[in-house]
Amino acid sequence: MLVTKSSESGPQITAEEAARLQQARDRMIARHRLIEGIIRNNEMQLRNESARGGAEIELECARRDVARSDSGRAAQDELARVTERLSQLRDEHTRLVAEREWLNHALLEFDSSPTEDDHKRTGHA
Repeated sequence: MLVTKSSESGPQITAEEAARLQQARDRMIARHRLIEGIIRNNEMQLRNESARGGAEIELECARRDVARSDSGRAAQDELARVTERLSQLRDEHTRLVAEREWLNHALLEFDSSPTEDDHKRTGHA
């Protein structure tokens, strides 16, 4: 049994305990990164939702302007620009939803996966 000291007057721990503590720390950090990813994804989805709402309003205004009998090329160009922007925002929304689903699944998998200590307590290797 190898014993290490963390300080002159502090508690002594074995190398095995130190390794378990390091694994627990690494696991905690990995979980924390997943949660940070979920938070960032939620923030980006909220921004995207707001931008899509604005683009939908712009689209209706551009359609109205094109429908006028005296509309010119500028109105049609604006309709095309807003239509393309809304399409890009919808694509980004689809990507963000897929990413969120992946992050949620990864966190559920992470939380339900046994740790090294769980294996040892149940006798599994």
